[in-house]
Amino acid sequence: MMNAPALFRLREPLATLPSLVVLAVLILAGVQKATELQRKEDPQPVQISLMEVPPPPPPQPKPQVEPQPKPVEPPKKQEAPKPVAKPAPVKQAPAPVDPAPPSANAPILPATPPQPSAPATPPVQSAPVAPPSPPPANTANIEQTYVGQLRAHLNSIKRYPTGREASTLRPQGKVRMWFVLKRDGSVVDSGIESSSNSMLLDDAARKTINRAAFAPFPEESYKGESTHRFTADLEFIPV
Repeated sequence: MMNAPALFRLREPLATLPSLVVLAVLILAGVQKATELQRKEDPQPVQISLMEVPPPPPPQPKPQVEPQPKPVEPPKKQEAPKPVAKPAPVKQAPAPVDPAPPSANAPILPATPPQPSAPATPPVQSAPVAPPSPPPANTANIEQTYVGQLRAHLNSIKRYPTGREASTLRPQGKVRMWFVLKRDGSVVDSGIESSSNSMLLDDAARKTINRAAFAPFPEESYKGESTHRFTADLEFIPV
């Protein structure tokens, strides 16, 4: 038996001995596995042949459609030339024959008395020509002039509101009024189309329409209408 000092010296080689044994076992197992793996080859050889691809057939030309011949029109019959009428020969008038001089033995006829002339007919008088009618009046200009007169009349009679409230607030603005008139100029109805946002000014505009005296419609204006609706802007500015 080996004594203790000898084992102590061989402790390191003995410690590596198990790992060397395991490594040798693994190497033997790998060699044996490698011998088992054999390359299997196919006993039949594979033949590779190259085939030539035939070229594509050339494109066939499209059949050309022959144009159909146009129908031949039958020749027109030539009209026979019309016979030209020959001018008729001009007959020459016979030469005037001088009257034979009166013979001495020819009887002398009495001269025929002059016949009374027929009375002259009086000239026919033409009917009197009616004077030309006057050109039609321009209705649009007449109506525009009348509307201008109405608005001028309203602006001439409008009054700025009076009173303690009006003098304190001193409102300013424009009121658009609408009113309907008869053909004689009388007011049928009225109202405010656009307010001035001030009750004082709106009330003053209503009073202006109520005390206005409008002129009647011109005869050529608003034909076929018994009434017509108008509008007017009344602007109020404090003095």
